Amino acid sequence: MSYQKFARDVGSIGVVQILTSLSTFFLLPIITKTLGAYDYGLWAQINITVSLISSLALMGLSMSFVRFLSAETDKKIIREAVYSILFFVTVSGFLASLLLYVFAEPLATFGFNDPGATYFVQAGSLLILLNVIESVSLFYFRIFRQIKKFSHLTLVETFGKLLFILIFLKMGYGLLGVITATLMVQSLIFLIAFITIVSQIGFVIPRFTYIREYLKFSLPLTPNALIRWVTESSDRYMVAFYLGLGSVGVYSAACSIGNLIQLFVSPLQLILLPELSKLFDENRMDEVRIYMSHSLRYFLIISIPSVFGLSALAKPLLGVLTTQDFVSGWFVIPIIAFAGLLAGIFQIFVNTMFLVKDTKSTTYINILAAVLNVLINLILIPSVGIIGAAISTLVAYFVMAVLCMRMSLKQFKLDIYFMDIAKSVLSSMAMYFFVSSFAISGILELFEAMGAGTVIYLVVMLLVGGFTDHEMSIIKRYLLRAKVNPNSK
Repeated sequence: MSYQKFARDVGSIGVVQILTSLSTFFLLPIITKTLGAYDYGLWAQINITVSLISSLALMGLSMSFVRFLSAETDKKIIREAVYSILFFVTVSGFLASLLLYVFAEPLATFGFNDPGATYFVQAGSLLILLNVIESVSLFYFRIFRQIKKFSHLTLVETFGKLLFILIFLKMGYGLLGVITATLMVQSLIFLIAFITIVSQIGFVIPRFTYIREYLKFSLPLTPNALIRWVTESSDRYMVAFYLGLGSVGVYSAACSIGNLIQLFVSPLQLILLPELSKLFDENRMDEVRIYMSHSLRYFLIISIPSVFGLSALAKPLLGVLTTQDFVSGWFVIPIIAFAGLLAGIFQIFVNTMFLVKDTKSTTYINILAAVLNVLINLILIPSVGIIGAAISTLVAYFVMAVLCMRMSLKQFKLDIYFMDIAKSVLSSMAMYFFVSSFAISGILELFEAMGAGTVIYLVVMLLVGGFTDHEMSIIKRYLLRAKVNPNSK
């Protein structure tokens, strides 16, 4: 896989993530303005509960999928591995869905602080099964570099949910309509993915030949799912306990915007780990170092201005995309955005732990961050409300990023482009002060501010020499192509 193909694949996924984030912009006002803070908080609680149980039901096997099959070319081994993992998680996902359905009432009573939520929790329980089987089926395209298919399926899912949620809400089905639309679209995506996989590698009843080896690698990662969930999502339960589901809705809406920063590491991580695994297995260590160094640099020069931009537009974003009930949570967005940047740094450096199969160290880091997160939440949420939950998330990700960087740099000496990072910060500050002067009252002004901020950032980066000669040649080539193409026939 050449550097150019790697960059193209990351770019393709990046475009998908941009479109996905745009759909989030459209979906957030649709749901919040229709459901209100309370029902939106309930939907957020169901989502984080499903995400936790889905991760546990996967048993880390998606990472085994990536680690062991990225360099595999034997179709028999691939076929056996794919269907072994898929059948295994289908059973575990079904049992997990059944478990949530059975215990929906006590969860709604004690976890959501609302016994009336039982019906909706039961309706959402099937999301667990669909989450795990869809996740594994989509991993197939990621591992074998079928990025176009992965991108197309992701876009169909994203905009399919947007369309059907809008339809069901307009029909007056409320939260049940949101759940039903999600179930329908995820079922369709899995069906398409599964048919495509069968057409490529055929179908066999698995013998589970390699499942023990995969589980040996993945099971130590399974507690990480619970621990990471504690870090990322348990604060919603504490907010619900101390402040109620209405506050959960306000906090979740703000987090959904602040967490957009993590979308910038997703394209890298989707392509990076399979490629690093292949290079590492082939003992091409210099290339491993180059890929990681450049990935870190590109992530930072994109995410740093995004943090500043979201901070400048935090209040207008919530004002335009939601209702006045949600605007009070605007100050959460900058904190969560910065936490997302730290989470992205952690995601890049943690690849080293996976390459050398040191999953225990990753677990210890996650445990420490989770404990800190819970303790800070218990102290701050009762006294300062949802801002305390945001601060605890920031501290947890800071600890994770610092510790993971230290361990990773002992394995690989990466190039960290401190001067380019400083130039990005300087350009971002110029953008922040410029965008902060905008008076925004509607969606059009919001996009105008975003566009103007992007131009200011790029211009200042060019003036201070924030792009390399190679990057400048690429920019000029694409600009020239953009000028030529309109006149070409």
